[in-house]
Amino acid sequence: MNKKLDPGLRARLRSTRGRNEAEGAPQDRSAGERIGIIVEFTGSLDDLTAVGFERHSLVQHPTKGYKIATGLIPLDRLDDLASIEHVVEVEGPRRMHPELNYSLPEIHATAVHTGAPSRKGEGVVVGIIDSGIDWRHGSFVKDDGTSRILAIWDQMLPFRAGDTRGPNNIGVVYVRDQITQALQGNGTIRTRDVDARNKRDGHGTHVAGIAAGNGRPATCCHVGRTYVGVAPNADLIVVRYDYSHSDEIGENQRLLQALEYIFSFLDSIDKPKVINISQGDNLGPHDGTSLVERAVDADVEVGDLLGPRRIVVKSAGNEGAALRHVQGSVPGLDNIDIEFKVPEGLEFEAFLDLWYDRAGALNLTVTAPGGTSSGTVNHGTDSSFIANPTAAANRRSRVEIDATINGEHSRDNNFRITIHDPARGTLPNGDWRFNLANPNFGDVAFHCWIERGTNTPRFLPPKSPPDAKVRASLDSTLSIPGTSAQVIAVANHQSRTSCCDCWPSTGIEPSSSRGPVARGALANRKPDIAAPGLEITSAKADVANFRGNCCSCCPDACCCLYEDLTGTSMAAPHVTGAIALLLEENPRLTRADIVRHLQATARDRPAGGWDTTWGGGKLNIEAAIAAVRAEAGGGGGGGGPNMHPPVVLDGVAFSGRRASDFSPLRSSPINSFFRDRLDESESAFHQFPPWFRILRARLRILPEGEQVAAAVSRHFSEVRRLINSNRRIAAMWHRATGPILLRRVLQGAMDPDADVSIAGEAQRQYLDRFFDQLLRYGSKRLRERIERHRSTVLAMIETPLAAMVDGQQRGRA
Repeated sequence: MNKKLDPGLRARLRSTRGRNEAEGAPQDRSAGERIGIIVEFTGSLDDLTAVGFERHSLVQHPTKGYKIATGLIPLDRLDDLASIEHVVEVEGPRRMHPELNYSLPEIHATAVHTGAPSRKGEGVVVGIIDSGIDWRHGSFVKDDGTSRILAIWDQMLPFRAGDTRGPNNIGVVYVRDQITQALQGNGTIRTRDVDARNKRDGHGTHVAGIAAGNGRPATCCHVGRTYVGVAPNADLIVVRYDYSHSDEIGENQRLLQALEYIFSFLDSIDKPKVINISQGDNLGPHDGTSLVERAVDADVEVGDLLGPRRIVVKSAGNEGAALRHVQGSVPGLDNIDIEFKVPEGLEFEAFLDLWYDRAGALNLTVTAPGGTSSGTVNHGTDSSFIANPTAAANRRSRVEIDATINGEHSRDNNFRITIHDPARGTLPNGDWRFNLANPNFGDVAFHCWIERGTNTPRFLPPKSPPDAKVRASLDSTLSIPGTSAQVIAVANHQSRTSCCDCWPSTGIEPSSSRGPVARGALANRKPDIAAPGLEITSAKADVANFRGNCCSCCPDACCCLYEDLTGTSMAAPHVTGAIALLLEENPRLTRADIVRHLQATARDRPAGGWDTTWGGGKLNIEAAIAAVRAEAGGGGGGGGPNMHPPVVLDGVAFSGRRASDFSPLRSSPINSFFRDRLDESESAFHQFPPWFRILRARLRILPEGEQVAAAVSRHFSEVRRLINSNRRIAAMWHRATGPILLRRVLQGAMDPDADVSIAGEAQRQYLDRFFDQLLRYGSKRLRERIERHRSTVLAMIETPLAAMVDGQQRGRA
């Protein structure tokens, strides 16, 4: 079988032909079955077309000349395609896997938004290739009611009469005018951010909100434009990837088609583009030479050479602590065992991808639970065996081993191990191992990755102190295409969240994938930069169809417009939006310029300016903008820590804030004590929303107010989580009309004459029972705070806090 075909395609052909022979089929059942592929070639596309290839996308590198196309081909013509002399290699379909209010100050984007001149992504297009987008969400709608989305290509949506077909008759396309008309009730748009089972997903909506949401919708707890994305004035274009399983998101060839669609859609628009990819996979050499990565490289360099700029940002991946990578070295004339465990209930096939030194040789033996073995599979040869031969025929699992040596682009040698799912039942679970034997004298280095997914096999966890066994490694866990030379790969660091004391660390998130790339690490340093990705609040999808207990901590249901998610999927769009700001400042910046500025101006830079965990350090877009201005010889809006004048509210200066943050409070008197208490902790305190700051500052005037304020700060998020997850607590909260009570408390904090009275005895009883439930289900510290401060909190609900403060001050006078 032609080795130009990747191991997955070879296995697919072998399986199909094996079934034909076993069933005595009179003809090849693969005839007419078409499969999506990526092909690299150097000659004429007509030669590929002549053997049945149907092109869907094509990119040619502007200087190196190679071409990469995606498309469909009949399965039985794959060998014919691979036999064309100028075809370099062919990759089959691989499934990809999914990978602000506090985070914007963390990356210093708020200062850029409010600086002089302000930068919010105007004139830049942000592309999102993900699970879709909730086009109805107010964060993607302009103040005049028109959509900010230039186009949506839904690759999953079936065509109906009146629709516009997507490229290559795949899915449906909607453009801005259609979306705007639908927003106004004058049309129908069927695309949603849902998974293959038509259940709300929200990954793409959340990612888009971080990169470019404008945060227009106010919530009960926050004024409008609190949850603002990094580039709130950028245009958006979205491709909804196709799903097969809930933990998968599109295929690699569809990713390249999505890139081409976004770039070609905008060919007539002279605007720079930055595309966010928050998904990836583990199959491949992890050295930047997969066909997906070479195609991305070509796209970016076309933009660098010809303009307008094309930048691609990719999440580093969440593989850091996933136990799906091992690395090591097999000594000469020796061998080592590598153990891994297949969990119970795994219904889908599993893949292990072993890569080892191109100049070396390794022989492989795979052993299944129970001792069934492949026997020795020599360097460069293929093999297969049944892992559980004593099982019923329809429950047997076949293991296939595909070898590739001396591959294209100077790649290392490869064994792909595929554990196929049986016709019925699950994979043989338990302890597996493979043995690597080195028949030569020199040591041979290796890496092995397990493909991602839910309930996948795992290598042995790290152990301290280490033992003699080969155990999972944090290093080289970047997901593909994050090892592409031209992709900007983003690690995920912890930062302040809405749970103000829950995550005091600002270190790297343990799940964040680490570098380096497996080969050529000196020339291709990954990751490039780190950004916040822990519990990021951003747009929530499908809110129009929400049913259930929503944002019970607040006075109404509008907080259902936003949600918290974690991962490098959330870190990457921070950098995508930041690059949009840089491109607004200077549309001529190349990918190399952007990386240089981001790394040179990063906060907490590693020793030497880069490492495999942090890349260049923590994103600081304010400093990066200042560096771009300085390099251009212009002053711009400055570049110091405060590029804009402070907002002054009743004589109190708020640095790092927008005037619009305080518009609901302009008519509210703030006493002189407020200024005193802001000054003493302004650097840490300014990230709270305005209502919270006023409430906290007023509380601290009361005799035990310091303790109550600290309790509110520490446990606000815990109480909110309990309300939204515990039915008993939620029931008491709503029966006590908790959202209404909370609104009255906030009003009472600003107005001593506000009506904060409890409606009746039943409401008071339900409130008491609410506190009783918190005492039952809350953390130990929360229970202690409730027992200590319950009477004071109840008093606040019955008497305006502002009146209590005024009485306290008069008493002091």
